[in-house]
Parts: sequence; structure tokens; C-alpha cells
Amino acid sequence: MNRMIRNGSEERQNYRIFMVINSVGYVGIVVHLALIPLFYWLGFPGLSLLNIFSSILWISAWASNQQGQHHSAIVLMTIEVFLHTLLVVPTLGWQAGFQYYLFAAVPFTLFNNKFDGKAIIFVSLALGAEFLWLSLYTHDQPLNPALSDQQARLLERSNIVIAFAAQCIISYYFRLASIFLEQELENQAHTDSLTGLYNRRRMTDFLTQQGKLAAREHTTLSVAFVDIDHFKKINDNYGHESGDQILKAVAYFIKRQLRKDDTLARWGGEEFLLLLPHTDIGGARVLAEKIRDTVAEHTFQIEGSEYAVTLTIGLCEHRTEHPIEESVKLADIALYRGKQAGRNRVMCYS
Repeated sequence: MNRMIRNGSEERQNYRIFMVINSVGYVGIVVHLALIPLFYWLGFPGLSLLNIFSSILWISAWASNQQGQHHSAIVLMTIEVFLHTLLVVPTLGWQAGFQYYLFAAVPFTLFNNKFDGKAIIFVSLALGAEFLWLSLYTHDQPLNPALSDQQARLLERSNIVIAFAAQCIISYYFRLASIFLEQELENQAHTDSLTGLYNRRRMTDFLTQQGKLAAREHTTLSVAFVDIDHFKKINDNYGHESGDQILKAVAYFIKRQLRKDDTLARWGGEEFLLLLPHTDIGGARVLAEKIRDTVAEHTFQIEGSEYAVTLTIGLCEHRTEHPIEESVKLADIALYRGKQAGRNRVMCYS
């Protein structure tokens, strides 16, 4: 199960990387294709040839990304930005603004999940060093005579827009990655990894909240312990993997019977805890019997053999003059009495 969660996380991470490269790739391809006729028209045939080569690199990187080769795509794009800026800025001059692409290249490399910390620092320093070198040696140089001041200003403003557009795309997916990570960490903290149900820690919060709400609004509230009978025999005879399958199946059958406001958690081992707001002991018993019957009537498969599973359920209606933890203990006592009485039954605390 942990492997499945990890694989699912890796797939979503790869998808985000794919979308970043795909979106930035479209921008890069369009820009470099547009620069081919533009540079030729401005009187720079050498830069036109350079952008033909650059366009081929960007298209190749985009194609690599489509084939799942995200690392290769990012490396190709980063190298192209590095070389393109290094050649174009000294030719046209600092005023044309092609150096701004270096700012977008730094966070872009962070999406390369094949780069370790040292590689990211190296690439970032290399891009920063290039920007500094260009600033030292081209910032105060006169504009290329082939360019007018108006053309240089138009190029600079266009490059600022393009660089910021790339930054916005990258920042957007960084934000998505951050939100996803926060949600995943919260789910891991509050969710049982095997069944997908709330864990004991999260259920304790719900119990406290619902206990206070019931006391404040004078509403009924019941809790129920659900235990799989003879679960140890399943683990001993068929192994823990088969036991895990039974746990997941039972969790699924219980969830199917619940109402919108009911809350189910894996309390520990083969025990589940049910929180039933606005439910008295009579209503809780009806629901518990329905859950017990549903599981008892189902034929489970373990290693190709049929296997019957039964549940024992202990119920307690919460009394608001007592802490909710007291009702949980009483439901546990009812469960214990149900097991003593022969299992496969619903027992109410009285």
C-alpha cells in the first residue's frame, strides 16, 4: 500500500513536471521561430541561423518531454537559454533585454527531479555568473548600430513580457506543487494508509468536536466500536497480506452503509470506531445490525477459498453530562461483552 501511495505521488509529480516543460516549451518554440525572420529583417542573418538551431533544440526538448524524458528536456532547454543569451546579448547589446531569460531559467531547473542540491546550486550559479558577466561587459557598451533606439526598446519590452510569462507559468506550477504537498502531508497525518479511513488521531478531534456540539445543542450522539471476529486466525493461517485485504474490504462495506454525517475511523488493529451524530441508541442499533448483516452475508475470497467474516459491534449513546471519552470506553465495554456472549452480534451498553 505504501508503494502504491509513493507511486501515485511520483506520477503526480511527473505530471506537474510534464506540464511545466510542455507550457514553457510552447512559449520557447513560438518565440524562437518568430525570432528567425525578425533577426533576418533586422539585418542579423547569423542570429537567424542561431535561432533555427535554437528552435530545433526546443522542439527536441518538447518531444523528449512528450516521451517522458523530463530530465533531458530540462537540460536541453537550460543549455539553449544559456548559450542563446551568451551569443545574442553581446551582439545586440544589453538594451535589447535578452538577458532577462536567465531569471526564468533558474526556477525552471528546480523542477528537474534528477538534479540533486549540488547540481541545482551549480546551474543557478552558472546562470547568475553569466548574467553578471554580461552586465559587466555589455551593459555600458553602445547599442548595435544596426538597431535603432525604438527597435531596441521594443525588443526589450517584448523580452520582459516573455520572461515574465515564463516565470508566471513556472510559479503557477510551483504553487500547485506546494498545495498538493500540503494536502498530502495533511492526509498522511490524518488518514490510515491501509484503509484510507481517518486514523485514531483525527477521530479523536472529531469526537471532541461532536461531543461539545451535542452538549451545546442538546442533540443525541452515539458511538460504536466495530471489531472483526477471529481476525488473528486470518493473519496466522493466511498471512498479514490477506488480513490487510479483509480489513480494506470490511472498511468498504461499512462505509457503504453510512449516512452523510457519520464518521468512520480505523481505531487500531482490526477495530473501527463509528461516530453517529443525531442518533440515539435505537437508531444506532438499526445501523449497526445493517452493517453486521452486510458483512456476514458476503463471501470473502482468501487465496482462492471462500471465507466468512463476522463482526461484533459495541454501542453506547453519549450522555452530554459526561466527557465523550467516557462514552467511547463504554462502547468498548459493550464490544467486550458482545465477544463474551459469542461474537457476531450487536451489544448496547446499559
